[in-house]
Amino acid sequence: MSKQQARAARSSASAAVRLVTGREIAARVANRSFVIGTIVNIAVIIGLLAVFGPSSDDDHHTTVAVTGIATSALTPAGNHAASGATHWHAVAGEAAARRQVAGKDADAALVVHGSEVLMLVRADTSQEARAAATAAVQQWATTRALNRQHVDVERLRQDVAASLPRTQSVDGRGSGSAGPGTAIGIVTILFFQLFGYGMMVAQGVVEEKSTRVVEVLLATLTPLRLMVGKVLGIGTAAVLQTAAFGAATFVAVRFAHVLPAQFPAASAILAAVGWFVLGFLFFAFLFAAAGSLVSRSEEVATAVMPVLMSTMVPYGVAVAATQDLNASWVQIVQYIPPFSMLIMPLQVSVHGAGWGANAVAALLMVAAAAGLAVLAGRVYERSILRVGSAVRWREALGKAA
Repeated sequence: MSKQQARAARSSASAAVRLVTGREIAARVANRSFVIGTIVNIAVIIGLLAVFGPSSDDDHHTTVAVTGIATSALTPAGNHAASGATHWHAVAGEAAARRQVAGKDADAALVVHGSEVLMLVRADTSQEARAAATAAVQQWATTRALNRQHVDVERLRQDVAASLPRTQSVDGRGSGSAGPGTAIGIVTILFFQLFGYGMMVAQGVVEEKSTRVVEVLLATLTPLRLMVGKVLGIGTAAVLQTAAFGAATFVAVRFAHVLPAQFPAASAILAAVGWFVLGFLFFAFLFAAAGSLVSRSEEVATAVMPVLMSTMVPYGVAVAATQDLNASWVQIVQYIPPFSMLIMPLQVSVHGAGWGANAVAALLMVAAAAGLAVLAGRVYERSILRVGSAVRWREALGKAA
């Protein structure tokens, strides 16, 4: 075969795969269940974030009325009306301060007469409010005394700040890394997403087989191209839906300020998305091959059971790895497909694993997925046109060998 013929063949194969991919994307995205499912899941995500986000008590601020000095003198920076969870507001005179505290418009009040300070409180004034007011007065008195001694207070603050210790983790965890709980949550989400969309691939194959549509498609396409196009199309729809979920979560976190401390770092999210795509490609071909073994939708669950069990193994290993991600066996297994698809996001989330390690593991995962696609394609080819009784995995693999 000449170079031009080889180039034409590759172009024809790519065009065929793109055609099937586009067809699958259009069919999935335009499907009513897909749209409704996306909207319902986004609503559930926002609802969960609202339920488990900060309560109204978390937004409570201590309010302290101040008279006799400027409120800016009581804040650490000296120029803000609020410091941490404490709000300071000026009132005109001691009588006004008493009314503010008595009427519960303020938790406490500071009345300053020269160098004397009177703190007004109620019986139910919290210890936090009393401590905040006392600390602010101590800071104000210290600054006042230093100024009287002609000390450069601003320079003093800078020198003290420069001497504060830096924090460095000895186990490699970065300050922005997520804890094991968050990491396990990411892995669990990845697992269920892979299973859900894998079942969608298998179901799609069975539908085409039962309606004999596949016979028409195979008149112009090879089984491998049809299978690859279907996997890529459904995979694209899966990524679009997952991106919609991520966008909804980002909006809720960014604008509703829910779970800001527990939300994983951007690197962990990017790693999770990337490994979800690779993991989907690895297992989706197996799900497609499983779907080709049966002719009725009722038989899909039985056909995909071996594939489902194979997905449980990496999940179990990943959960075991969370006990000690620095263990020597984890350092090896994290590069081996398909375990890498769940362990690598763990390493990024907890230990901040570098992109070099992820790239090596990703290349091995791509190579394994390609080899699995060829094997699954042969099973698909041997089984897709067989209507009636289900084809056994052992029989299909024996013929594909």
